[in-house]
Amino acid sequence: MSRLGHGEIPKKSILARVGAAIAKTAKSAGFPIHSTDFGYLFPELQQDPVNRLPSTALTVAALKVLGKSMTEIEGEDVLAVGDGPIPAVFTYFGQFVDHDITLDTGSATIEQLADPNLMPLPNTDGLLNSRSSTLDLDSVYGGLRDPLDANKMAVGPVTQLNLPNRPTSPVPGKSRFNDLPRQPPSLDKDEDRAAIIGDPRNDENTIVAQLHTAFLKAHNSLVDEGRTFDEAREALVFRYQSIVLHDFLPRICDPNVVTDVLANKPKYFSEDSDAFMPLEFSVAAYRFGHSMVRTNYDFNLNFSPFSAPPVIPASLDLLFTFTALSGQLALGNPPDPNAGGATLPENWVIQWERIAEMGGQEPQKARALDARLTPLLFGLRNALGQPASDDEVSAAAKDIAGELAVRNLLRGYLLGLPTGQAVARALSLVPLEGDALLAALPTSEMRAAAEPFKTASPLWFYVLAEAGNPEGPHGRHLGAVGSWIVAETLVNLIRRSPISILGADKDPTLFNFKLADLLSLAARQDTAQV
Repeated sequence: MSRLGHGEIPKKSILARVGAAIAKTAKSAGFPIHSTDFGYLFPELQQDPVNRLPSTALTVAALKVLGKSMTEIEGEDVLAVGDGPIPAVFTYFGQFVDHDITLDTGSATIEQLADPNLMPLPNTDGLLNSRSSTLDLDSVYGGLRDPLDANKMAVGPVTQLNLPNRPTSPVPGKSRFNDLPRQPPSLDKDEDRAAIIGDPRNDENTIVAQLHTAFLKAHNSLVDEGRTFDEAREALVFRYQSIVLHDFLPRICDPNVVTDVLANKPKYFSEDSDAFMPLEFSVAAYRFGHSMVRTNYDFNLNFSPFSAPPVIPASLDLLFTFTALSGQLALGNPPDPNAGGATLPENWVIQWERIAEMGGQEPQKARALDARLTPLLFGLRNALGQPASDDEVSAAAKDIAGELAVRNLLRGYLLGLPTGQAVARALSLVPLEGDALLAALPTSEMRAAAEPFKTASPLWFYVLAEAGNPEGPHGRHLGAVGSWIVAETLVNLIRRSPISILGADKDPTLFNFKLADLLSLAARQDTAQV
């Protein structure tokens, strides 16, 4: 599978290859994926130009300035709240959920986004969601079964280093089987140690890869309790959906909104409408997770910002190295198949209690939800450690290639999303606008850059500004607009899932199942195999 840099916009040929790999793997595993269309949650807003950003070159230029301002600035973040209350693991659980429900294989190229005369698309023709748009874990169950026990999912071995000292020491209490199942080393970089899983994007960074591994292990623990493959799959999907409904959403969203949506069913995203993936969700509101990304992580005993040398922090750059889709599983350079081990090194197995609420210790937290991103998301590099652009693109494309915030804003403009204020009014909410919007922003540079958008803001930016508003959530969770879009979409997708915890006669005890419970369930495999 072609490697992707973290946050990199891949070429359409690579996206198509990812989509084809997902479909092929899922079909061979007996879980074919049914694609769905993208559409608008508020089509009546989108169809009226007054509810969108002006379609001009001035708008495009101003969006680039705004995107470049959305970074943490040392010493001037007077309204910054730093870390939020949400454990850091949920940044990557959110990414895992995203990969389970959405993949746009018709994305614009970086060259198209960089066009100074970029104009919104006239329609969504050609935009197809290559995922099933239901929370059914097809990203997990489209993978490889254990060749020794067809009821179980295959889990890959780590590469043993046999080096006892930090930062190369093995992680205590972990078995050999703590990696994704992989193809062998190969001179073909598309095949070299590629993960054999239902969605290769879950090998993009080490935390989401370890989370996918945890789901594989949790399935196997359910089989060890006496379940067949199908029974364990249903049991795990129920638990996964419980985590989304009762652990993830109440942290990410305003809990009152989640309670309302669950009690009264969606108001704006009708469960009776044809199945589609809302662009207001996938291109704007659900990209809140970018603001939660940390620069350094407390990953395990070898890689932590809280320990003295030789222990080193698990930096964002390192987390995108020890994978096959985004990195090389080591610090070598492909296509040399001997550049590092054949699988994840044993010193890179995660200790979940450091970033999740388990084990009785306070976990490291994600960054607060606001309109700032870590500076590392403004200098993105590709899988080979090079700037996230190449010699084939223009200077304008190179200028934005490494800047995730700029690309997010331009993509929302390209797809003609309604403004945050327009959506707020459609939700019968008082919009955050004018001087109140500017006052909610953490830096003078961002306030100046947002001036052209203070009454008509890009939806993604609005959702983040609303979340960081000191007069509102102040970084603890999404504000009202973001909460309604995210909660309604995910609840409705669960209602539509072929296996749904919101169906009749479901075990109410499952509603108490949390992400920490899943990680503990997965950990039983370590005890069984050490």
